[in-house]
Amino acid sequence: MNDLYDLKNNFVHYYNFYISALSGNFTKAGNLNHISSSSLSRSVNELEKILGLSLIVSTNKGFNLTLDGERLFRKLDSIFNSMSKLSTAELMTGDDVVLTIGVTRNIADYLLPPILNEFIKKYPYVKTKIIIDSASNLNEYIVNHKIDILVDYLPHINYSTKFEFSVKPIAEYKTCFACSKKYYEEIKNKINSLSDLKQETLVISGSSRRRQMLDEVLQKNNIELIPKHLMPDSKLMADIIKENNFIGYFIENEIIEYDLQKLELKEPMPINAIGIVFPKYLTNDITQKFIEII
Repeated sequence: MNDLYDLKNNFVHYYNFYISALSGNFTKAGNLNHISSSSLSRSVNELEKILGLSLIVSTNKGFNLTLDGERLFRKLDSIFNSMSKLSTAELMTGDDVVLTIGVTRNIADYLLPPILNEFIKKYPYVKTKIIIDSASNLNEYIVNHKIDILVDYLPHINYSTKFEFSVKPIAEYKTCFACSKKYYEEIKNKINSLSDLKQETLVISGSSRRRQMLDEVLQKNNIELIPKHLMPDSKLMADIIKENNFIGYFIENEIIEYDLQKLELKEPMPINAIGIVFPKYLTNDITQKFIEII
């Protein structure tokens, strides 16, 4: 990221960005300030080139600010009339510095804590905001620059090709079906393949990349499994399974943690790769520091 140029010498560009951001619409901002919308648009575009940052994302009704746009707007809103120079270091430090990470519940519970702990110890001045949501919603957030980083299963097949993204793999996990140790003693000689699971009560997470990869294996083997219960995360799934004669679908590391028994099936189970997804050309200093520690 380049140092921000002198505020005084680029006053018009900063001012045009500021008044445009107040309205979220170039036409409305132009009418309020007696400036043509095309002039405002060109000025904001020039400011983006000067800073090496993307500040806005166009919408049907005007535009939204990116995370860097919001940070710059907050700075200008509080110090526009009193500060003559604004640097990248000043933009990226202070109480308003927030790293926003989007992640699904399963990954947040299992993978994120050690990574986040290391980052917090190394950069204690940075606030972190973890957004837990469905994979489809998180996809929209990363595409529209509402989160800095997405942690998701790979290959990540959902994000729009409209934007260029970088992907960094960070972990791989084997998957398996599992049940309580008590129930395992009843069925250990009966369940040898995926087709044997048809007669069982299955508990599987809902819409997720992990579920998609399982469905691909089932389709390849011409098998249809219909889960009776859909759970949002592995912890809840494990709690239900341990109290009932149910079978669930987990990554192998989870069944050790939840004290379950793995079922050995003849078909190879998917290997879940997990990685971080981030915009290739829109990473800020704080995002880059998080990426570097992984």
